[in-house]
Amino acid sequence: MILGGLNEGTWPGLPAPDPWLAPRIRTELGLPGLDRGVGMAGHDLAQALGAPAALMTRARRGGTQPAIASRFWLRLQALAGDRFERATALEGWARALDDPGAHVPAAKPMPEPPAERRPKAIAVTDVDRLKADPYAFYAKRILGLTQLDPVDADPSAAWRGTAVHDILERWAREDACALDKLHERARAMFDGAHPMQRALWRPRLMEAIDWIVAQMGKNVDSGRTVLAVEQSGEIAIAGVTLTGKFDRIDRLPDGALAVIDYKTGKPPSPAAVREGFSLQLGLLGLIAERGGYAGIAGKARGFEYWSLSKKGDAFGYVTSPVDAEGKGDKVVPEDFTTLAARHFSDAVADWLTGTRAFEAKLHPDYAPYAEYDQLMRRDEWYGRE
Repeated sequence: MILGGLNEGTWPGLPAPDPWLAPRIRTELGLPGLDRGVGMAGHDLAQALGAPAALMTRARRGGTQPAIASRFWLRLQALAGDRFERATALEGWARALDDPGAHVPAAKPMPEPPAERRPKAIAVTDVDRLKADPYAFYAKRILGLTQLDPVDADPSAAWRGTAVHDILERWAREDACALDKLHERARAMFDGAHPMQRALWRPRLMEAIDWIVAQMGKNVDSGRTVLAVEQSGEIAIAGVTLTGKFDRIDRLPDGALAVIDYKTGKPPSPAAVREGFSLQLGLLGLIAERGGYAGIAGKARGFEYWSLSKKGDAFGYVTSPVDAEGKGDKVVPEDFTTLAARHFSDAVADWLTGTRAFEAKLHPDYAPYAEYDQLMRRDEWYGRE
C-alpha cells in the first residue's frame, strides 16, 4: 500500500470554508463540522497502514519551494527513532524519472514521401496550410490524422461560422434572398440553444443580419444579382485537381462575377495576399472562370469578404483583397486570379508533383494552426535553429 503526498497542507487537506453557512449554524442544523474531513483522512490513513506492507512518501519540494512534512510524518519519525526506515532502494527510481540521460532534442521534421504518394487533389482551403506549414498538410492529407473535438466541447467560433453559413444558405435556396425572411431564419437558429448563447451571441448576430439585409438591398438597387450559393466545383491545373466551394457568387451589373466569402471573424489582410497567402477568393474565381462551376461563366472581377464581426460601433462590413483603382497595397481585380494561379502552381510544383520536403512551420506568421504541434514536437526545436 503506497500512501503519498504526506506534506503539510496536502495531507490532510485544509477544510474549505462554507460559503453559505457559518460553523455555529451548521451545528444548530445538525450538519457535520468542516473539520470532519480531517478526521476521515486520518481514519483512512490508519486503515491503509494496516496493510501487510505500507510505503509512505512525500515530496521534498512543491513547485519552487521546499515542502514541509506533515505533522503526522514528523510525529511518527520522532516516535519511531531508528525504526523509521527509509526505502533507499526506491530513491533511484524517483531520480530516474527526471534524468533524461542525454539531452537530444528532436530536429525540425521534414518528411519526404515519394511523388506517387503525394495527393493529386487539393481544396482551396488547404493551400495556405500547404505553403505556410507543409508538415501540417502532410499530417492531415498523407497521414490522414484529424483532431477530434471533445465530447463536451462548448460551441466555438467554428461552430458559429458553420451556423451562419447554414442560415445564409437556407435563406438563398429556400427564400430566394427575400429581405424580409432573413431575420426569421436567424432567430430560428437559437431555438433550443444554450441560454448563454442566446444572451451573448444573438444580439450581435441580429445586428449583423440587419447589416446584411441593408447591404443586399443596395446590391439589388444597383442591378447586382445572386447567381448561386454553396456550390462545389473543380478544375485541373498544374497537374493536380483544385477543388473549392464558394459561399456566394453574384453577377455584377457589367456581367462580371463577384466571389463572396462570409466571415464571422476578421478577414485576411492585404499583406497576406502580397506574400502569396490568403488566395482563397482568387482560387475560387479561377475555378469559376475556367468553367469549374456548373451554370456559371464569366470573368471574376469582384472579390469580397462579408464580415459579421464588429468594426467601429457596428457589426458587419465588406472588405476586399483587391483594389479596383490599383492604388495602395492591393492588386487590381483583373490580376488576382492570375496571381493566385501562379502562386498555386509554384506550390504544387514543390510539394505535390515535386519532391520538396514537408517542412514544419515553414512560414510561422501564416501558420496559426496548432493541432499538429505536438506531433511535430514543436517545442523541442522551434526558435532554437
